[in-house]
Amino acid sequence: MALTEADIKWVEEPKIGFAEQLYLPAIFAGLQTTVKHLFKPRLTQQFPEKRPALPANYRGVHRLNRDEDGRVKCVACYMCSTACPAHCIDIVAAPSPWPDREKYPELFVIDELRCIYCGMCEQACPVDAIELTTLCDLTGLSREEMMFDKEKLLSVFDETVKAGTDPVRTRAGRVSVASEQPEGAALPASSTVEP
Repeated sequence: MALTEADIKWVEEPKIGFAEQLYLPAIFAGLQTTVKHLFKPRLTQQFPEKRPALPANYRGVHRLNRDEDGRVKCVACYMCSTACPAHCIDIVAAPSPWPDREKYPELFVIDELRCIYCGMCEQACPVDAIELTTLCDLTGLSREEMMFDKEKLLSVFDETVKAGTDPVRTRAGRVSVASEQPEGAALPASSTVEP
C-alpha cells in the first residue's frame, strides 16, 4: 500500500525569537530556581552521632535468621535466589546434619553492591530465613568486603537481636506481613493510619 500525498503531513520548523536564540529565558529560569533554593532553610544531619529516624519498614542490610536451636533457619530451597531480580544471591546446598530438614546452605553469599534491596528474597522465603534489617550504614573498602557470606549474615542477625531492632516484617498483621506497626513504634510524621 503506497502512501498518498494526503497521508503525509509536513511540519515546519518553529520560529525562534532573538531572546530565545540567546538562551536568556532558559538562563533566567535556571537562576530563578537557584535563588529560590538559596532562601530555603537548610537541613544538616549529624550522622553518625545522631541516627536518622527511619521508617519501620526500611529495607537495609540482609540477615540470615537462626531457629530456636541457634542453627541457620535456611533450608537451601533456592527460592530467594530464583526470585532475586538482580541475581545477587548464590547458594550451595549440602545434606543437612539435622534430622528435621533435608538440606542446609553450605555456602550462602549475597553481593550487597549488586542488590537493589527490593525485598523479593524476603517475600519468597518459605521459612522466613532471610530478612532485610533497618541497618543503613553499609560500608566497605573493597568489593570483597561487600560480599556477605553465611557467617557475616548470621552475625547481622545476632547484632540486630542484641540491639532489639528486629525488622517489622517479622510480625504479621491482619492484612499481610508488615501491614501494621509494632506496639510502641512511632509512625513517621508524613504517614497516616486509617482504622
